[in-house]
Amino acid sequence: MTIRTATLTPKRAMSGQAKLRLVSRGWKALVEKLGYADATRFVMLLDKGSGDSVKYFRDLWKDQSAEEIYRKMVAR
Repeated sequence: MTIRTATLTPKRAMSGQAKLRLVSRGWKALVEKLGYADATRFVMLLDKGSGDSVKYFRDLWKDQSAEEIYRKMVAR
């Protein structure tokens, strides 16, 4: 399968809020299909070595206890 990047490039720049919405929707889709553990592994494989993954996941799960996150991960 060939993916033409020109068809994936937005015609105008996305706002910061639009990017956050897209990331949120993408994360939810990954979790639905893969579960929390494999979705996290997948994201980590995509971008090794750049960014702050600890901060990313801390922000993502900030309103959940470790117990809640664990339950969600093992439930899938």
